[in-house]
Amino acid sequence: MPLSDAQIERYSRQIIVPHIGGRAQERLLASRMLIVGETGDTDPVFSYMVGAGVGRTELMVDKDAEWIRAAAQEMRAMNPDAVVAAYDNAAAPPNLLLAVIGKSNTVLAAESFVARHPLVPAVIARLDHPARIGVLPAPPPCPRCARTELLGKFGTRAIGAGIVAMAATVEAFKLLAGYGENPRAALIEFNGYETRSHELAPDPTCDCGRRGGPSGV
Repeated sequence: MPLSDAQIERYSRQIIVPHIGGRAQERLLASRMLIVGETGDTDPVFSYMVGAGVGRTELMVDKDAEWIRAAAQEMRAMNPDAVVAAYDNAAAPPNLLLAVIGKSNTVLAAESFVARHPLVPAVIARLDHPARIGVLPAPPPCPRCARTELLGKFGTRAIGAGIVAMAATVEAFKLLAGYGENPRAALIEFNGYETRSHELAPDPTCDCGRRGGPSGV
């Protein structure tokens, strides 16, 4: 749906960024994403995505429905285009999973979602040491193909975990906006403020390659 004059003004600072433009902003407004994590880790994440104009952001967090309703009202006041709600596991899969794993119970929540929807594109941030981000734009590979790196036991929280969470948010923004052609599945590893990246390949023992392509897109 074409942007209104009010939306062009609201998102003008990112519309003028190379490779974003109005088309990418329209994709963001039409998208639906799920954020999984502890509220201390995800508060700045979903505030960023709401401000960027993601149409619907659903939360699977460590708070009750009343807290989520209050957060939804606050975000709606910040951006009237955006809807924030609790995750409904009976609904169709979202366009993207963004999991910010800062504690052991978040691993379990992410695993539970991936088990039901392995072909949903995902960005998974691990905030334990060594910090890392898995970017999985069009499974296969799915998060289970990199289970050791992305869904393994949670260790000691990394220094600079908040920076890693925001870096994952940027990767999620890029996928939803369609930034860049044919993005590859990658694991980004952090050593302090230095990063290195390598491509992730499908695990031949995983059944994600036999399910007919990505869902929720």
